[in-house]
Amino acid sequence: MLPNEPTRYMPLKPFPYADVFAAVEQQVIALRAEHLPREQVTNQLDKFKRFATREIDDAEYFRSLVFVAFYSGFKAATVTSKRKVIERHFPTWQVVAGYGEADIQRILNDPEMIAHERKVRACVANAQTFRDLVERYGSFKAFLDKHPSDSFEDLMLLKELLQTTFAYLGGVTVYHFMTDIGLNVLKPDLVICRMFHRLGLLDNENQLLKSIMEGRRFAAATGLPIRYIDIVLVSFGQVASPDLGIARGVCLKSPSCGVCKVRQHCTFPASAKGFTA
Repeated sequence: MLPNEPTRYMPLKPFPYADVFAAVEQQVIALRAEHLPREQVTNQLDKFKRFATREIDDAEYFRSLVFVAFYSGFKAATVTSKRKVIERHFPTWQVVAGYGEADIQRILNDPEMIAHERKVRACVANAQTFRDLVERYGSFKAFLDKHPSDSFEDLMLLKELLQTTFAYLGGVTVYHFMTDIGLNVLKPDLVICRMFHRLGLLDNENQLLKSIMEGRRFAAATGLPIRYIDIVLVSFGQVASPDLGIARGVCLKSPSCGVCKVRQHCTFPASAKGFTA
């Protein structure tokens, strides 16, 4: 370049969303295959590809509302181990909507239960709100259908509505609920944000909205449903997924960079990687 010639900046190379996801997906399948037959693994994964098109009744909507409240801020394995106990105390929205103070104390005094008072009270309040919506619209799905979710702007408006309608749907938990019921958004939890930051897609791990947008880019590039994108990425970065046959993930707080199939795209400092096997 001549001394007086202006600097020419080359455009940044587009991020290879499809290639990165394919590599993560294959590694997740391999991790699961250590404990489960490969065919069983892929069959188990395939159900998440049908989340957006499956039929959901009011009972399942309410069940999701209950469990996202309990999973919020807790280790997934802890809540998963208590699922039957939680379901026993919160069987249907019709039953829970009629709970009073004596029922709340009964739940909190159960030694097998996760005795988190705010979560318990939120689930009772949400059952009552859920009942009111069903009475007004005929079903919870009819309530959702009254609020479009095709565009990103519509999704954000629906997110705000759900967050202000129900108790304990915080900034991340509300996305968890939306993901679980099949809407085109992934939950920007600690695992997802950490991975996206390491891949250079986020400037820091607190960019929840940008992580939502990046998740949608993965879905657009691969043609896969957002719930499938979410479960594969979370399985890759979660400490353990016992229900999925994974004893240890890869992109953890202390990552196993030595076995990671996408480390060439990672910005995690080489000096900090340690290449744990």
